[in-house]
Amino acid sequence: MYDQLLAWRNDGSRKAFLLVGARQVGKTYLVRKFAAQEFESFVEVNFLEDKDAAALLQGAVDTDDFVSRLSLLGRGSVIPERTLLFLDEVQAAPDMLTIIKFLVEEGRLAVVASGSMLGTELRGYRSFPVGYVRIERLFPLDFEEFCWAQGVSEGLMGQIRAAYREKTPLDGALHERLMRMFRYYLVVGGMPEVVKLYVDSSFDMAVVREAQEQIVQQYRFDITRYAEARAPQIRAVYDAVSSQLDKENKRFVMKSLGDKAQYARFADDFQWLIDAGVVLPTYVVAEPKSPLMRTRQVNKFKLYSSDTGLLLATYPRQSTLDVVEGASSANFGAVYENAVAQALACVNPRLFYYHNNRKGEVDFLIESREGKVVPIEVKSGKDYKLHTALNNLLGTAEYGIEEALVLSSGNVEKEERCEKTVWYLPLYMAFCIAEETDQGLEGIRLVPPVLS
Repeated sequence: MYDQLLAWRNDGSRKAFLLVGARQVGKTYLVRKFAAQEFESFVEVNFLEDKDAAALLQGAVDTDDFVSRLSLLGRGSVIPERTLLFLDEVQAAPDMLTIIKFLVEEGRLAVVASGSMLGTELRGYRSFPVGYVRIERLFPLDFEEFCWAQGVSEGLMGQIRAAYREKTPLDGALHERLMRMFRYYLVVGGMPEVVKLYVDSSFDMAVVREAQEQIVQQYRFDITRYAEARAPQIRAVYDAVSSQLDKENKRFVMKSLGDKAQYARFADDFQWLIDAGVVLPTYVVAEPKSPLMRTRQVNKFKLYSSDTGLLLATYPRQSTLDVVEGASSANFGAVYENAVAQALACVNPRLFYYHNNRKGEVDFLIESREGKVVPIEVKSGKDYKLHTALNNLLGTAEYGIEEALVLSSGNVEKEERCEKTVWYLPLYMAFCIAEETDQGLEGIRLVPPVLS
């Protein structure tokens, strides 16, 4: 995300940078670090900490008046074209987004806005400055970033990417070491504060668990604070995530919220949690064909946690030890799937899976830039080469699926099923899959036809 900020700084476009994401993913730290290294002057206003700032700044009649009022807050001096203005927790002052338009048009200040609950607070907000804001979402650390935090070299991460790209197995000892580190990632998760405590405390899991539980409680407090009348229903959905994932098919069952609960009644509550960035929805599709969105069933989905560490913090403490040790008696399916969902969502938040009563269920479906659908199975046990539903998809000619991926604790292997290729890949390569299937438009040129 630092690279995204730097690209915005250098592209010359007059837009504000709106950084969204769940609470505690490191937005404020990142912006402060960026300002210290890239700008001569930095002015920060936090609208949750300073309730009067919103009233003072929103009353400005023009840019000159805004800068004058900003100086009254005593947060720093404004140097034209060399100052970064950071408006944090901007959801507490939504009218500031209208003022941002005028600030970026005038060009005196570079503006970054951020907030943890923007998705929930600004839904339907009419004065959102479309065309004047670049929006980016920050996620918890992925496995690669988790490795960086512990001093793992870029060279080693490059080896993982090369092994994925060339589909060749890694050295056995290295593979086992990486799988062990991946299991640590599952229990620590990617919340920056938690990862830092993990490293600074010499890997004290009691400290990690306490920090995770505090974040979970903060999320529940945010629901109470921002969701108002619907808070009890939203908390009920949030609290049900771990138990729903622990079921065999992991689909969110409405009856978990009450015998008469129906999707239509809770639809806005699910969306609230999605907009807050604390859950990742994965929708079922009727057909594994591109575009997957075409047959998405909006009322049938799985809800994954935005962070595996926070998910495990809701489980008994013994579960954490079982995951770290890779205990054969434990069922890690939900946690492994959650980690894969996180990796995929970082580049494309639209997640899908396939379910058919006759053919079975496949954990994830992804689309390549070319529109090819690739099914992914996530396996937690030693029998990871048993996958009937995946074989059914490969054997259905009308689906046109050419290859499939199975993620497990095993090393890289290749086998044939129904005369199609199945690649067996280690779970720690999930971030490589996400990078390869990023559906951005970089490098794609659409040349218009010549009209005569």
